[in-house]
Amino acid sequence: MNSRQTTIIEMLGDNQRIGVRELSDRFGVSEMTIRRDLTELEEQGLLVRTHGGATVAGRLRVLQSAFPHYSVTPEKEAIGKLAASLVEPGQTIMIDAGTTPLEVAMHLPQDEGITVVTTSVCVAQALFGSPVRVLMLGGFLRHEFPSLYGPLTENTLKNLHVDTLFIGCDGADSVDGMYALDLHIVNFERAIMQTTDKVVVVAESQKFAKKAFARYGGWNEVHVLVTDPNLSPKDRANLESYNLELLMADPA
Repeated sequence: MNSRQTTIIEMLGDNQRIGVRELSDRFGVSEMTIRRDLTELEEQGLLVRTHGGATVAGRLRVLQSAFPHYSVTPEKEAIGKLAASLVEPGQTIMIDAGTTPLEVAMHLPQDEGITVVTTSVCVAQALFGSPVRVLMLGGFLRHEFPSLYGPLTENTLKNLHVDTLFIGCDGADSVDGMYALDLHIVNFERAIMQTTDKVVVVAESQKFAKKAFARYGGWNEVHVLVTDPNLSPKDRANLESYNLELLMADPA
């Protein structure tokens, strides 16, 4: 490694994720040069390339194995960062499976008093080695996404209560509510919404372009929606008619 690449690895150790533009400004070189650096470091197994930057090797390894072409959009990262800022010290939270809830986990405060309940293998991997306590719910491993589901998972929920739930969706409608593609997890999504005092939906605005296979909840059951500024005026007006807090995460 050259000295610039060594510094990049040191920066990752401190920040867990870095951006191409940030590195270009830091070193006074072109973004193309930085991308070449990141590619070389990824080939050595020292980091994982993401959309617009890189993250620590290992934090997304399961996800990258399941979806080799997966990348984090600026909107998704901004939503995760803003949603994670809602977590208070000492809270017990639940983080749903899915790539946007995963971004919440990636940006959680490094507080040993926080406990995260999840079925997501990716969330558990992302938090491994951090001071955050993690409780994984048991169950069958899904074929579609690295997470757990089934009767064992749902039965465990009956004895649990969390302060805040961060939940994603495969599709959404600003009138009807949230949708999932996999019928196997619809009952689970409904069940986890009953375990908490505060439901936070994290979803990119593009999710409102289509419904998915099965509806699992309505906006009257949601306390906070974190999305991005590309939400259409019509969808925004519909959502504001519900008694929920609408937060816009600006990627800029």
